[in-house]
Amino acid sequence: MTTTAAFSAMYDFALQLIRDHDGPRVARSTARIALVDDARSTQAPYVDPELIPTVGREFSLSVKRWLDQNLSTRYDLPTLAQEFHVSTRTMLRRFGDEAGETPLAYLQTVRVRRARHLLETTDRTVASIATDVGYRDPGAFSDIFARHTGQRPREYRALFHRR
Repeated sequence: MTTTAAFSAMYDFALQLIRDHDGPRVARSTARIALVDDARSTQAPYVDPELIPTVGREFSLSVKRWLDQNLSTRYDLPTLAQEFHVSTRTMLRRFGDEAGETPLAYLQTVRVRRARHLLETTDRTVASIATDVGYRDPGAFSDIFARHTGQRPREYRALFHRR
């Protein structure tokens, strides 16, 4: 397995050295010249979740497939459990044992992944994208998006929108 953490850490280290020795203005200018973010506090927006190995067995994979296909549907644990002929308690336990998270946490990750794609590739409004990925409240969507990526949807779009 190969990682690039040291590569990006080197940028952070170099910018900190410049900031310590020549001040924030020179560090900002250097970051712009090098095309790196000088105010980055997290690498979350740069992570491609498709590259992260998935953990799971048949039950959790089936639930994930169902959640993927019903992305914009309101999340309701009893309905989900009924769909798989188990109790809510069994749903949470089996899914958690196999996937290492709750069905809701998985769904939020998938919704954010879809929203990231739409923010990068379309000019649709944030409210429209929020609705498309299953959130009726754009504020709640923005909060969840920020928790997953470290940035609000508009900030994310400003960095990653493909013109």
